[in-house]
Amino acid sequence: ILLKAWHAAHFSSCLMKFLLAALGCLCFFLGQGAEHALHRSNAAQEGSDASPKAAAMENMIMGLAEATKSDPVANDSANLTDFVIQMRGILESMMRDVMNSTNAADAACQAAYKNISACGSMYNASAVFYPPGFDGDFNPYKNNHSSCRTEQKQIQLRASRCEVTRNAYITLETEYLNAFRALNVYNSPQECASAERDVETYLQSMVTHFENSRAAWWQAYHRLQNISYNISNLDCSIDTLAHAAKKSECDNFQLQFENMVCSAYQTTNESCEMISNCNDNAWNHYVNMVHNTNSTVFDNQWEYRAIKRLECLLNAFAAADMDAAIDACIQARYDPGVVNSTCVNNYNPDSKPTPVYPAVCQAGLAMPHPNSDQFAPTEYSGLDATPSLCYATCCNQPMYTFVTHSGVAPTSYDSATSYSSLSDARNACESLTPTGCYGVYDVSCNGASVAEPAYLIVPGTPLQSSPSGSCVQVMRIATDRNTTITTTLPAINCTWDVTFNRTNATGVRTVRITDAAVDEAFRFKTCSTEPAGGQSCVAQGFANGAWVMSNRAGAIVADGSCCSATRFNRVVSQTVHGCNGFLNQWQQSSDRYFSVDDTIAGQRHPTIDAAKQQCLSLGSLCWGLTDDGCDGSGFLLVDGFQVNSGNWEGRALASSQGTCVYQKQVDSGVSQTAGSSSQLDAS
Repeated sequence: ILLKAWHAAHFSSCLMKFLLAALGCLCFFLGQGAEHALHRSNAAQEGSDASPKAAAMENMIMGLAEATKSDPVANDSANLTDFVIQMRGILESMMRDVMNSTNAADAACQAAYKNISACGSMYNASAVFYPPGFDGDFNPYKNNHSSCRTEQKQIQLRASRCEVTRNAYITLETEYLNAFRALNVYNSPQECASAERDVETYLQSMVTHFENSRAAWWQAYHRLQNISYNISNLDCSIDTLAHAAKKSECDNFQLQFENMVCSAYQTTNESCEMISNCNDNAWNHYVNMVHNTNSTVFDNQWEYRAIKRLECLLNAFAAADMDAAIDACIQARYDPGVVNSTCVNNYNPDSKPTPVYPAVCQAGLAMPHPNSDQFAPTEYSGLDATPSLCYATCCNQPMYTFVTHSGVAPTSYDSATSYSSLSDARNACESLTPTGCYGVYDVSCNGASVAEPAYLIVPGTPLQSSPSGSCVQVMRIATDRNTTITTTLPAINCTWDVTFNRTNATGVRTVRITDAAVDEAFRFKTCSTEPAGGQSCVAQGFANGAWVMSNRAGAIVADGSCCSATRFNRVVSQTVHGCNGFLNQWQQSSDRYFSVDDTIAGQRHPTIDAAKQQCLSLGSLCWGLTDDGCDGSGFLLVDGFQVNSGNWEGRALASSQGTCVYQKQVDSGVSQTAGSSSQLDAS
């Protein structure tokens, strides 16, 4: 158009400059509009520089309009007609692009909002999410397990009855054997003495006597033979093995049941999480679309105003009074409200729609999780046989647990490796298992740090009292739901009553030592000025301080007499007062015994002292002792998980062999303090 006008030579140089500038601005503006349209279609721009560019272009147009006013052109209106018509078509196309771009952005934003409701539309409130092939009915699994446990209990009772019967037979056998042996004792002639003087009567008396003896002998013989035969043919091992096999079968049913519950929880949690994530992601996408659409509308509003001003200027060139029309264009202000987005206008950041969540996603499954404390009491209550620990895939009961003992420290520890956190130290200890790690040494008992790290303790390392407040976290094997695991590691929370004499005074003195091992030993072997008693003796003129009592590890636990060549102390006796909340006091009950399921598996203890020591070290894991025949040997420990003070009389069986049981007594909570001498006898 410009070239045609140029050749017609009907434009003045000033107007030609204006048209060239206007066309250049339009071409630039069209290029920018196309570029922004591309950005809007991708909904990817984070901002736009179209607004300042459009403003700059508009300022240029206004400047050119002012220049045109100052250099008017006569008789060129006819030459402008074609130019104005073509330019108006271009501006109309640009306006359509602006509106189409705005409408497309608004439609995409509206679609993003509608997509939010699609997250929950695929499910209703009663939807459930179960593993493939499972209809949600746990009863078949529960019934299989429950009926199996019932059969297990029946077999167990049969085995117990067999054992009781066999024990009764053995008791009768002993009784019958003693009776038979009594009949074989040689009788003296006086036994046959008779007051009768008649020979025939006397001989008849002898016949009668020996006939009776013969009958009694054979009766005793056959009775003993029968009972011995019954014992030989009463094989209780069949029922014992059957019980073990049935228990294994029941454990498998239990595992199937718990694994199915675990799978149901897994699929439900994953599905509910997917719905929640879908809603969150759809809302976030919608919010991003609102911001992008708002940016697009903002850019398009600038373009709208620029296009409207250009249209005004084009119309001014065709107006009768171009100067006035241009002035009007300069003063005109255009409302871009027609360029808007309903989606943006309706946006409320607090109006996030809530999808239809299935009830199971809000309330959870009615069945407790197998790893929870509620599962066993709820699902296994009333079973004839107690289930084992949960071994399902979703159960994570720890293999080890750590018990903190305050005020103690190891006599040595692995200083080659340190740990800045207790969790790292525990993990390292667990990886070594109890055969390679006894526990964790916390120097200040305030948690490990870079400045005061934790260290591992080698098994077999003695513990001693710590004046600096150290503590030791002893690693223990976690106890199963139905299995008591014994350990040879010594308990260090035992209390001892130690009695010692004094050569410089009559009588003896007893001190109570706390935080001691269950197999501790105490002795006086040296003098010391370090404890308060030693300093008191130094003040009284005894340069070496006081005799001190040490434990097996060499730690000072009590003071004795002031130290001299003629004053010394010797331990007379030491007795365990109690351990782990129980006293070293035992209530004996005669003619009672416990079935094998109620005892802790392991070897028998040859003496009662050895059995008591082991039971005390186990705390609540051991209820007490049982002694077959009550003969003072062959003691077994009673499982504290199965037997307690409330049910022991119901679980203990009547014994025909005279077996007795010993119940460990609970400590009433009397506070125990470490024995130490604050006032020493210096006389």
